[in-house]
Amino acid sequence: MIKVLVVDDEPKLREGLKSIVPWTELGFEIVDTAANASEALEKHRQYAPDVMLVDIRMPGMDGLQLIEAIRSQDPAIHLLILSGYAEFEYAKRAITHKVDGYLLKPVDEEELRGYLLQIRKAIEQESRHAALNQIASEMSREQMIRSWLRPESQAIPESHRLAERLGLLWDHYQVALVYVHDSDESAREPDLLVKSKLVETFEEAGYGTVFSVHGCLGILLRTPVLTEGRRKELQKRLERAASLAGAAFTAAVGHRVRKFADAADSYRTARELLRDRFFYRPGELLSPDSERFGDGESAGEQMQSYEPGQVLGQLYYAVDVGHAEAQQKLLKSVALAMMRDGLSESEMKSAFVELLTGVLGKLIVHQTGLQVRTKEYSDQISAVFRQRTVYELYRHCVHFLQELNRPAGEGGSEQEMKRIIDLIQRNYSENLKLETLASIFNYNSAYLGKMFKTRTGEYFNTYLDKVRIDKAKEFLREGLKVYEVAEKVGYTNVDYFHSKFKKYVGTSPSNYRKEQKR
Repeated sequence: MIKVLVVDDEPKLREGLKSIVPWTELGFEIVDTAANASEALEKHRQYAPDVMLVDIRMPGMDGLQLIEAIRSQDPAIHLLILSGYAEFEYAKRAITHKVDGYLLKPVDEEELRGYLLQIRKAIEQESRHAALNQIASEMSREQMIRSWLRPESQAIPESHRLAERLGLLWDHYQVALVYVHDSDESAREPDLLVKSKLVETFEEAGYGTVFSVHGCLGILLRTPVLTEGRRKELQKRLERAASLAGAAFTAAVGHRVRKFADAADSYRTARELLRDRFFYRPGELLSPDSERFGDGESAGEQMQSYEPGQVLGQLYYAVDVGHAEAQQKLLKSVALAMMRDGLSESEMKSAFVELLTGVLGKLIVHQTGLQVRTKEYSDQISAVFRQRTVYELYRHCVHFLQELNRPAGEGGSEQEMKRIIDLIQRNYSENLKLETLASIFNYNSAYLGKMFKTRTGEYFNTYLDKVRIDKAKEFLREGLKVYEVAEKVGYTNVDYFHSKFKKYVGTSPSNYRKEQKR
């Protein structure tokens, strides 16, 4: 509604004007009335009306003096003169103050209606022009900012003068970039609703200027964000804006610069942080001080390079014996090794999918009860590709393996030894090594070997060979061929299997099978 303030020293006229025309129907609203010039000035400041109806003859400051004072403060306001005197001098003076009409008392309803319709039309045109000018101004600012972000920005002629005209000459500059998740990263514009909320939160509040660039939204900040407290405050403002638009995002801020021509340096820093967002902690504003996954971890205890075959075996055994701590340690080491090897986000996710699939495949062989949940487990493995950061990827994999764990039972070396023996009994066909089990249970391999011999009376390799030979005897009694039995119990070389079998049984596998048939 168009706001109207009525100024007249006659109470009856003030009240009469309220009912002379259907104000609301015409799109107007009388917000208040004033009895004199000083009261009118105060209510102008209070209501900021679009239109004022002003009586010329008032005690003290007359109407024309009031109009002159109002016009100096508010050049855009629309004014209608009310007068009981049809004097041309007043009309001439009113014209110099750009009044919209001159009404004689008593006011004619149709004449007032006609003036109001003209004023409404003028205000609507002014609003359209103002909106277009605002859009043009915003586009100019965006174009100016985007030009600064190019490497050749310093070569733009008269850029300093243009920045001044657009209100972009500040003491400091810092670029914040916002990546809206689940949006197409092609050359399209980012989410316009998010942008409008950023404009409300930052631009209209005077914190900086919002712009679009290369599939992201940006904010050219005029107040530097240097401390952790300021970064948290900026993150909260971004979260409020994004929540109003129903969007998820990751944001990064570059370093502060003092010249607008150096804004490109701040932009490049923020852009690099956003590009590597997968490797940073989720839910935080990224800055040059942000820590990547694994920062601060002891390098001495981490694997130097990712070896899929070796890691698969270790992780499988850790899951098979229900050692959650070993699983977490292995998964973290794997992620860090992949990062050191320079794997990209998509490469890391693919590698983790292969790793989890391999573990699940091995478990299903020995735990057939897991087969009924294959579809569920496959969906969970596929969800790896939906994780947005390496932190979330790591937590997702830890949670998945926890669901596959066997009940670990109580701790202690005696219980751990039972779990190792049970593991051998179920996985004799695997390439079991004492060193692998020692790393899973966090023991020195020599110490674990002594513990194992004390518990079983046999060295680890001897115990494993005897388990394999006992299983081989069962398969031979079932009629399997020698080479088939060798493969099923973990011997890739048939001759080596033959020598081991003869060592522990006293005869060859083929002779043993013949004897069992007789």
